[in-house]
Amino acid sequence: MRKNPPSFLSVILITLTMVAVGAFISITSCKPPESEKPVAAAAAAKPRIPLIPEDQVRLSNDPQKTELFRDAGLGLFIHWGPNSQVGTEISWPLYNASDDFIKKYYALADTFNPTRFDPAEWARLAKLAGMAYVVFTTKHHDGFCLFDTAYSDFKITKTPYGRDITAQIVEAFRREGILVGLYYSPADFRYQYETGLRTGHIYEPDFSAAAPFGPLQKNFLEYEQGQIEELLSRYGDVFLLWFDGKCEPLKKHAWRVKQDVFISRGEIPTPEQTIPGQPMDYAWESCMTTSWQWSYQPNPDVRTIKEVLANLIRIRARGGNMLLNVGPRPDGRISPPDENLLRELGLWMMLNGEAIHGVRPWHITNEGDIWFTCRRSDNTIYAFVNLEYGLDGIKAPAGARFTLKSVKTTPETQISVLSQEGGCEWKEDESGLHITVSRLQTIQFIKTPPLKPGSKRAAEFGAFTWGPDWPIVVKMTKVKPAE
Repeated sequence: MRKNPPSFLSVILITLTMVAVGAFISITSCKPPESEKPVAAAAAAKPRIPLIPEDQVRLSNDPQKTELFRDAGLGLFIHWGPNSQVGTEISWPLYNASDDFIKKYYALADTFNPTRFDPAEWARLAKLAGMAYVVFTTKHHDGFCLFDTAYSDFKITKTPYGRDITAQIVEAFRREGILVGLYYSPADFRYQYETGLRTGHIYEPDFSAAAPFGPLQKNFLEYEQGQIEELLSRYGDVFLLWFDGKCEPLKKHAWRVKQDVFISRGEIPTPEQTIPGQPMDYAWESCMTTSWQWSYQPNPDVRTIKEVLANLIRIRARGGNMLLNVGPRPDGRISPPDENLLRELGLWMMLNGEAIHGVRPWHITNEGDIWFTCRRSDNTIYAFVNLEYGLDGIKAPAGARFTLKSVKTTPETQISVLSQEGGCEWKEDESGLHITVSRLQTIQFIKTPPLKPGSKRAAEFGAFTWGPDWPIVVKMTKVKPAE
């Protein structure tokens, strides 16, 4: 059978195809070796944002920010993530886990949808509780990002919820006048897992790891430096960063991005669930949970308000800050036990917050069970005193008498009970400063032990009395240390 000669259109198509194939061969022949890919990608992506030159950056916290941090005194810590759906501790179950468990843990992000999350309500509750700053977990050791990062697809905007939670947090808390702090874990188990660099431990990062990772195919240090730049440039005035783990390269980079950002963990002591035994006249922070787990736990054993206040008073008397942690529910609400505790704390802070914010240690921390803080600007001392109270002779009246041997009055001295009119008498002699205080305010009604038979006050007060049995604060102005 005779073949027809190729048409003019066919010749053109053949020619274009040959040109395209030649171009493809030319392009692929110019590709760098696989080992050079991360370097090439990194070079193409820079510069990201302006950085302070290395020889000009100050590698320490700004002194004014340090004093502002110490003035704050009380902060709210928030640990949250997809793991809250099953009530496990955040990140740590990945330690020594099987591949099957790891896949199930990471699959929790596919169903994380906190539709009842209300950042404004969180912020209002924090302010009510007397919190002066917040520290929010933007990325924990598991690698899940609660912010919209360009460096990882394992993030909140890839979940059914689909919105940047960190952006909502910083806006809501800033609106309430609360200083914004962002927690960031240098360790990233997701990076280890996806790049085959598993070390068996989730806490210690290897900043020299060069395996490409994430949508931008960065090596580990560039990946984390990029996220620090995002956090410090996209979310307004970030007051502090909280690095949970080895962080020297990231700390330096953070100061190159924002010289005055205060770095808490990574630069100052931050003990967990403990209080140092001695006062320290520099910035430090004790991190405490409301229960015994950082992340949400169903049916938790929540600390009592007495425990929280005892910790807070001792921490402030010794010069530290208390960072009190809550773990929100998977639907976005603060759990009722945590909310109740924060509201109780809010009532006490409403009465006595003056003795917690803006104070420093006095020359001694305590006389027995009476603890002190000091406002140095005007020589004001605050004494935290526990009252025993009851009715009809049962440790009545609601008051206490005590003697302070470490305090000396001056002609200008005034002594009062914070937030109360009256109810305070004092005199001084060679044996010390003798103070008598009475609880005159009706703050709450609480149930008491049974009254004595035939009590004259039983008909009037029934089984209730004034409460609660919390420390009151005695304010002493224009005083000085006793010699």
